[in-house]
Amino acid sequence: MTVGLVIVSHSAQLAAGVAELAGQMTQGATPIAAAGGGADDILGTSADKILAAIQSVEGPDGVLVLLDLGSAILAAEMVLEMLDIEQQHRVMLSFAPLVEGAVAAAIEASLGRTLAEVKQAAEKTANVAQLKLLKPLSATQEEPVEAAPPPSPSLQPGFLEEQLTLTNPSGLHARPASLFVQTAGRFRAQVEVTGRGRQAEATSIIGVLSLGIRNGDAITLRASGEEAEAALKALRELVHANFYETAPEVAVAEQTHPQETSVQEALSVPTPLPASQEVQNVWQGVPTSPGVATGPALLYTSSSPPLSEVERLAISTEQVVSEQERLRSALSTTASELHVLTTSLEKSIGQRDAAIFEAQALMLQDPALLEGVLHLIEAEHIDAASALAFVGEQEATTLEALDSPLLAARAVDVRDAISRALQHLREQLFVKQNLSALKQPVILLAEDLTPSDTAQLRPETVLGICTTQGGPTAHAAILARALGIPAIAGLNQSVMQLIHSGDEMGLDADNGLLYYRPSAEVRTQLVQRLARQQQQRTALKKAAQQERAEVYINGRRIYLLANIGSEAEAEAARQWGAEGVGLLRTEFLFATVSTLPGEVEQRNMYAQVFRAFKGPDSASNRGPVVVRTLDAGADKPMPALNAVIGMSTEANPQLGLRGIRISLAHQALLEDQVRALLLAAAETEIELHIMFPMITTVEELIMARGIVDRVYEQLQQRQITLPSYLAHVPVGIMVEVPAAALMAPELAEISDFFSIGSNDLLQYTVACDRTNAAVTHLYNPMQPAVLRLIAQVAEAGRRAGKPVAVCGETAGNPLLAPVLVGLGVDELSMTPTALPKIRAALDRRSAQELSDLAQKVLHMKTVAEVEQACNEF
Repeated sequence: MTVGLVIVSHSAQLAAGVAELAGQMTQGATPIAAAGGGADDILGTSADKILAAIQSVEGPDGVLVLLDLGSAILAAEMVLEMLDIEQQHRVMLSFAPLVEGAVAAAIEASLGRTLAEVKQAAEKTANVAQLKLLKPLSATQEEPVEAAPPPSPSLQPGFLEEQLTLTNPSGLHARPASLFVQTAGRFRAQVEVTGRGRQAEATSIIGVLSLGIRNGDAITLRASGEEAEAALKALRELVHANFYETAPEVAVAEQTHPQETSVQEALSVPTPLPASQEVQNVWQGVPTSPGVATGPALLYTSSSPPLSEVERLAISTEQVVSEQERLRSALSTTASELHVLTTSLEKSIGQRDAAIFEAQALMLQDPALLEGVLHLIEAEHIDAASALAFVGEQEATTLEALDSPLLAARAVDVRDAISRALQHLREQLFVKQNLSALKQPVILLAEDLTPSDTAQLRPETVLGICTTQGGPTAHAAILARALGIPAIAGLNQSVMQLIHSGDEMGLDADNGLLYYRPSAEVRTQLVQRLARQQQQRTALKKAAQQERAEVYINGRRIYLLANIGSEAEAEAARQWGAEGVGLLRTEFLFATVSTLPGEVEQRNMYAQVFRAFKGPDSASNRGPVVVRTLDAGADKPMPALNAVIGMSTEANPQLGLRGIRISLAHQALLEDQVRALLLAAAETEIELHIMFPMITTVEELIMARGIVDRVYEQLQQRQITLPSYLAHVPVGIMVEVPAAALMAPELAEISDFFSIGSNDLLQYTVACDRTNAAVTHLYNPMQPAVLRLIAQVAEAGRRAGKPVAVCGETAGNPLLAPVLVGLGVDELSMTPTALPKIRAALDRRSAQELSDLAQKVLHMKTVAEVEQACNEF
């Protein structure tokens, strides 16, 4: 007797073809059966077919079942449960490459090899990128959770192994899993992670999530390759550091919804209502973001169709390669868009919450996803959109089956990420409902909101969010909290049938209550609570505007400016009393568009932002507006730009083509931008300053400044009238590179001003990627080395009579602001809402006090010493 083979594929034709090929290779010496397709041979899998196939080839030597896609595991495991104990011991499952694995296994089986040897031979045909979402064991083969299955053949001989226990409260949910995958991907090593009886490649975020690892679970790491030891060390430190979770999702959920109550339990608990309120007019949900609101309802239906309903379109053999390329392009473009969105949202909702979208980008870059979809396109001859939708839905279904609600909730993120990519493959699938363009304030009602939906929302037009699905730990809820929008989830589905757009609603998100046409008593209570909330916000903004008085320290003027990247942020800068704009990030204005705006479109964009900052009183001069030219590349990828200049993948983008380097390599782009800025400034009569990012050498600044002069002369030749001051528009640089800080005296001879980009200067000085959790302990603005570089730049500016600003998180830090001013910095530019606390930090301080503090800090050796000095000041 020999080991039997069963070929399981979602396609009946593919399974039969592979079985035929493997059978020919062994001339019928190995029993092989095909189990392809679902009922009636539709695309899918059938437990009945798999069971019949196993029974037809089983013998005392056992059966190896080869599976084509991750979802086939569900049907295969169902079959294993149907077998008796003795049979289960003789059946093994594998995700080895279907064709190569089947041939290798058939040959080994024909030679009389054991079941384990046949399985190993099949899996040796896999490469590192092979589809392996799960490496399942049957129920009886599965060892205790603490033990690990045998290593995969993808690991080289002599692999290293380490066992760890997860102690972070939430286990491997999205953010820790993202850090885990990113860390593993930094090393030249093949790393497997095993937990709860299953294995996954450490570089596959969906595979890692699918393990369902929770707090207290043991995992086994196995690594081989050149940097195996370093990879294990980094992952071990990450796990021991609890993935650097200072405020884990569970803690956030507990703050919002303290009791561990399920949605169903919450719905069954009666909530005391005012006596005049009828029960049928109120719904109980689960609080996910605190606050209250009143206003008309807006029923929102998701703009994307369910993945399971995406129609399959047949393609010819000649179209396979082009469809596969379309897939790669769509995944790459969407991942870039998500990177941009992450960077943009970090400024408004914080790095931790914005990381949701970084995790989605990793999902789309998952090698298992790519391999699975490429395989399906070729095997089934279907278009990229339907293949991606099918595989994405299967992966989401796998996550939903996990017994951890937190991990199961990540299925929404998978579907959302896949839907984003589908828009680049089959745009006609999507009916746009632009939530960011709402004109009237509403309370939004929906079955569920994806992170992409929520990211569109503006608190001034979306007063509250109510959903029938989701919960406190859903990423949409996290984003709602970050945006300050009251929200509840888990409402009864009848809400969507009984309420219509325009109906008057009341929302008490503190207690999880939604009122339909609230009574006068309830409405009065909500309006009073809402008024108190609005009064608090208004008082803060009013105080900020009143305190806009110029800041002097012993006669020296200190300017407090704002960092902005949109029209809304320009309005916020005005409302919070900014004395000017210290940084307008132009790349944020068109980072997510599919086509790079031309000169006219850019001019209109800039003019809108300038007007928003000036406000209704168009004659008022609110101070200078410092506009940074295009700063793309590295952590700010721009798909539209890539399409124009043909950027390729860089091994180290932080040290590659970014900032001014792109503009000088493609000078027509910079000329268009400068032309648009000059014309928009003339149109709106703002005080324009132009700033170049990532200047490293004197030569770069000379070239960039020459382009500004050339563009002005060209406009004059075209007889376009510009205000006289624009003939000498101030041109400065952002000091982000240590080389620029060291060359500040020479650069000051050419530059009209300096603006120190503290975030990048810190990152480059301490050689630390601020997005890499393993080294973020180095990313501290109180690093003595960075403060010394700032002092050098400030001194160079003082000697040359050129103003020096600091922008970024350091400028908005009330502990460091006095140090910066003491070092000689003239301007501080920050998030608008930080302006009041920085004014307070500088209030009633003398120049001598600030100078003494700065000199004291400059002689310190450690971050701890600097922190102590600042706290004691």
